[in-house]
Amino acid sequence: MGFKGIFKDKSSGTKVGLLFLLIVVSVILHNLLARFCIITFSEIELVAVDFMKFTNQSRIDVVKFVQLLSSIGLFVVPVLLYAYLCDFNLKLNFNFNRQTLLLAIAIMLLINPFIAFIYEWNMSLNFPEWMMYYDKKAENITKYFLRMNTVGDLAFNLLVLAIVPAIGEELLFRGYLQQTFTKWLGKPHVAIIITAVLFSAIHMQFQGFLPRFALGLLLGYFFYWSGSLWLPVLAHLLNNAMAVTFAYPTLSDYAYLTENTATWQQAFFSFMAVGLLIILLQKNLSIIFMMLLKEANQ
Repeated sequence: MGFKGIFKDKSSGTKVGLLFLLIVVSVILHNLLARFCIITFSEIELVAVDFMKFTNQSRIDVVKFVQLLSSIGLFVVPVLLYAYLCDFNLKLNFNFNRQTLLLAIAIMLLINPFIAFIYEWNMSLNFPEWMMYYDKKAENITKYFLRMNTVGDLAFNLLVLAIVPAIGEELLFRGYLQQTFTKWLGKPHVAIIITAVLFSAIHMQFQGFLPRFALGLLLGYFFYWSGSLWLPVLAHLLNNAMAVTFAYPTLSDYAYLTENTATWQQAFFSFMAVGLLIILLQKNLSIIFMMLLKEANQ
């Protein structure tokens, strides 16, 4: 007998405590691993990792490496371990077809003017000084992270800023939290909203809270409509990958596709187009659901 499902019949409180413990232990271990690797394979002193000033590329790469392991330790490992120990279904299936995926991609591409319009409005709000501190810090880190000179830099950035965050954050927020809130509250739409709030809040970027909240809502509904975690993962990956890719010098001419400015007319047409595509997406997923139900009853 293995460890799979040994916490399956435990109380909700015990399961939440288990996940919290797994996250704490995993984060500590992955940070220790990061520091071990830095001490062993890097010429940068350990004290410089904690009080890093972004003065050269080698230090930036070290911070990216720490960020990579931290993301894995915070999101990926604990949630997968939790799912194994509690026999929790993260819905890692492919209950969608090519048309659904293409519609989701089109939605992610067309929604950018609407998100940009919300971002501009969010930026115009006045925030306390302590909130602005976190925004400036995040802005500074992002600026240095997106400095890329080679294809290798681009590939590493895609791994650190797009692939791992998309998988890890969707595992925690849509895979675990949204399903758990839905079970507790019995109201999937409320669960989607709460999860989107937490998803945006954890980034600690208050000037981008509303657009990230809107993105969280969309990803939540992708998961709710499809019943597959892979659809929001792929949509999240596309969103992050576009921002990273178009920051690469030779591709910067296409950066307008992800820029954070839009007129109200552009936002309106973006909203209407996305609404139409969402209707088509729901119809497509309804057909798939009926086909799966028919196969299950045969």
